[in-house]
Amino acid sequence: MNPEYGQKQINRLTILSGILFFTLIFSCKNQTNNQDEIKTESNTDTIISVNQNIPDSIREQQIEKLAGKGDYKNAIKQIDQLISKDSANPAWLFMKADALEKTGDTAQSISYYQYAIDVAGKFTEASARLANLYAEMGNNNALAICDALLKDPTAISLRSNILFIKGIYFLRAGQPAKGLNMFDQIIREDYTFLDAYLEKGIYYFDQKNYTEARKVFEKSTSVKNSFADGYYWVAKCDENMNNKPEAIDNYKRSIALDPGFKEAREALARLQSN
Repeated sequence: MNPEYGQKQINRLTILSGILFFTLIFSCKNQTNNQDEIKTESNTDTIISVNQNIPDSIREQQIEKLAGKGDYKNAIKQIDQLISKDSANPAWLFMKADALEKTGDTAQSISYYQYAIDVAGKFTEASARLANLYAEMGNNNALAICDALLKDPTAISLRSNILFIKGIYFLRAGQPAKGLNMFDQIIREDYTFLDAYLEKGIYYFDQKNYTEARKVFEKSTSVKNSFADGYYWVAKCDENMNNKPEAIDNYKRSIALDPGFKEAREALARLQSN
């Protein structure tokens, strides 16, 4: 993967709406309605000691807070406290897998996603995340998981995500034609799935086919004219094609849409200083 895309990548798996969502699905047996717990829940700004005896729901909130700050090391410590009480809770296993993935510990993340799937019997979201990790490694386990998910009627809403993961696998496995075909299929079926445009365009960009890459990125901005990433990559193509004025204009468009876009700001400053 192009390293700049890795830094500014959209979360391709929109299936996750937050750690607590899945916790509530699988661990409702741990929730209580007594007033003491409700009062405690109102004060989650305090950092909770790992060994502090608190309701599970409060610890889950603390984990969500730590993860939101990017403090996955301490989040994992809190998750381990939950798992020590119930090592067969799929939500908590998923939470640990997710945190491990964020820290870059792919091997352990894979183990915990698989464990969550095994104990749940069926865990579509964990399966998709597991497939994504395998795909990035070029491991053909990704295909087996994706093909199973594509046959699962309960995973129909994830179809574009699953096809995208297959496309990533083919690219990482050195089969770009198949990968590009997957992205084209997604665009035909779900033309608003912007990650498909980005991955396709970045493939051409990395091959130094800037003309074709620009066409793909420009298409993404026509699909969504507020797509900062699309304008950023159009600008990068312009820059590599020695179209400096156009590159500057498109970097400015990207920044206007996403003022926190660090890479776009740095690129613009570099061009304007030359």
